[in-house]
This record gives sequence, structure tokens and C-alpha cells, in this order.
Amino acid sequence: MSFDTKVDALIKVLLIGDSGVGKSSLLYSFTTGTFNEGIGTTIGIDFKVKKVDVVDEISGQCRHVNMQIWDTAGQERFRTLTNSYYRGAHAIVLVYDVSVPGSFSSLSKWLEEAKRCSQSEDITFLLIGNKIDLCISEEHMPVPQLAAESFARQHHMLLAFTSAKTRVGISQAFDEVARNAYDRLAEKGDTTKRHTKNLIGEFSDRSFATCC
Repeated sequence: MSFDTKVDALIKVLLIGDSGVGKSSLLYSFTTGTFNEGIGTTIGIDFKVKKVDVVDEISGQCRHVNMQIWDTAGQERFRTLTNSYYRGAHAIVLVYDVSVPGSFSSLSKWLEEAKRCSQSEDITFLLIGNKIDLCISEEHMPVPQLAAESFARQHHMLLAFTSAKTRVGISQAFDEVARNAYDRLAEKGDTTKRHTKNLIGEFSDRSFATCC
């Protein structure tokens, strides 16, 4: 896999969460712009790179960022994720399936592991409620949206609701992760205070597709 050398930053992003929540589909949908119905659970760890543009809030200049997005690809089933997987991460995306309450209940475990293994407090965290295409409306979500908002606020995380199948919310979520993580990197050499918006609420009015 080739890297674009004309970039201002390389950001390592990890996708974690229970098996079957759609991590591989999210990765594929974001990096290719399409949905692959045939994606299944594979063994190993894979990553893809996508170049995105972020706007520096101070200078107003456009910055080019390579997002190196890592997918556990089934390893989480065997609890074989190690410190090396988390090492050097700039952003961690916790994914759950809005139609499977158990995947939401596991988030605390995943967050605890991520914080322990990453050994860094300077990481952007995003919570994604995936597969909203399986719900008729917010009221029909087995995992209440308010529960996700509460969890995200409690742990100072960005929040997005997405569908890898319809691609709803995916670009906005990952673009915000890129900007947030880039700002954190820039702050290391910049004493000017920067402000990062939270996605909580931005996705609250998102329309839901009918059940399929």
C-alpha cells in the first residue's frame, strides 16, 4: 500500500468493538465510497489509508492528512489485541450495533482496554452507533440514543450514528476525527487555544431508513 507523501500529518486511527458490529464495513465504506455486502469476519489485522483535508481553525489554511485506519478484523473475538495495536494511536473509534444492546454494554470494557494499552491521554475518542438502517426511527432503536449520548458525554467522546450500508454519517464522522486529531497534534507546538466541536446533537436529527 502506497502512502501519499504530500501530506501535513499521518494520523493512526483504531476501530474497536465487538465482532459483528460493522467495523470492517465502516472501514471499507469510508475508504472506497461503496458498501460490500460480502464482507465477512477475517482473521488478522488490516489497515487502509485515506487522504482527507482539514481546515486549520487558526490559520484557515487547508491541511492534507493521511488517515491510517486499523481494523481488528476478528481478532477481538479471541481477546488477542495487544499494546502494539494501540501504540502510536491518535484516535480510537469505538463501534457498537444500535440493534444489539450487548455490543453497547461491552463499550466500557473496550474503553478501559484502550486507555490502559494506549498509555496516552492525548487521544481523540469517537463513539459510533452503526447500522441505523436497521431501525425505522430513533424510537425503535434497541439501544436508546440518549444512552449513547450519556456515555459519550461521560467519557468526553465524539458521537456519531452511521450506516455502512447507506453511508449515512460516515464521512462526517471520520472527517471530524481527522480534524480533532490534527488539532491535537498542532497544539503540541501551538499555545493558542483551539476549540473542537462535539458531534453530539449533530447526528440527533439524522433520518433513519426503513427496516430491510
